[in-house]
Amino acid sequence: MNLRSQLKPALPELTMHKERERQAIEADIKVNNLIRSNLLLDAQFNRLYLRILEESKRLLEIIELTEDQLYSQYFSVLEQSKKLKHPSKFSDAEVLRLLLHFLTSDMLKGDMVSREKLERIFGGKMKFDALMFETKELMFADARKKAIMLSDKIQKSISVFEEKKEIELDILASTTIHVCKKCAKIISLNKFKRCTCICGEKITKPSQVEQIPLKHFNEKLINFLDQNYWFEYGMDYLLRRKNLQTLVGYYVLGHSGVWHEIDNIAVSKSRNYRFFCECKNTEVKQNDIFVFSGKMVDIGCTRGYIFTTSEEVSDEIIRLARAKNIDIVKEVLKRGITDLLKDIKEA
Repeated sequence: MNLRSQLKPALPELTMHKERERQAIEADIKVNNLIRSNLLLDAQFNRLYLRILEESKRLLEIIELTEDQLYSQYFSVLEQSKKLKHPSKFSDAEVLRLLLHFLTSDMLKGDMVSREKLERIFGGKMKFDALMFETKELMFADARKKAIMLSDKIQKSISVFEEKKEIELDILASTTIHVCKKCAKIISLNKFKRCTCICGEKITKPSQVEQIPLKHFNEKLINFLDQNYWFEYGMDYLLRRKNLQTLVGYYVLGHSGVWHEIDNIAVSKSRNYRFFCECKNTEVKQNDIFVFSGKMVDIGCTRGYIFTTSEEVSDEIIRLARAKNIDIVKEVLKRGITDLLKDIKEA
């Protein structure tokens, strides 16, 4: 769908559209709550939500892993632990489980070890099955514990920040895991599921599972942060503080027929003036100037800003940008809002 800018009749119209995927992300209530906090450029909050981003990814990965993936991760951690440097610190059960792991790994790679041989090595079918079940119980319990610890850590971090800033932030989503009470395996997410667990337990009613709510960022908020949309909306808040009319994340049609993604579009009513902004969460390079300038020329915009979190911008880059009528505003996360506002000349 094409949208035509109605920001100022005297300015040439822009033909624009926003991608549906981005529209869906921005429509999410948790994403909206984060944007409306007006804290996206707060350095402390930035560190917090980017850390929770990684913790949320890890939590969701853990609860969605298959049995084979959990098994692989469980032994990967065990093999890399400090205990390997001190074999005497392993318990007999851990030695047996590591041996079982190595043997089954060989079996998976080249079918070198039959199940019958494994059963003989471990003292018969019953002992082998018991050891396998014990290993799975430990593996499932370990995954459950890690997920709960991550959820608790996320909630505590948010709570501490809320108390310090005297605000409330509704930015966490919830997933309820249904866990088999017999073996600690995660049976289902959010909705109770009737099934036969791998431990043999026939689960037919909710009382047979433990229901544990976990807090984390949802998928849309994860995408919002991963794609650096947080930076664009942080700058949008800054631009609106200058009484500018703004748009975020639109594709604008150039005279060449090419669609150009523009991070921020701002219009100054007092000066009947429009300018574009680019947000860089990395070092600003020469090519960034040429690409941004090329977009401006093709669309017909004569003024631009590049906002960057980078602390250093070379004099050569600054001169090149100025030659294209582009100002570079650096150290965005280290400077206060009032200080940053001084660098935006149009108002």
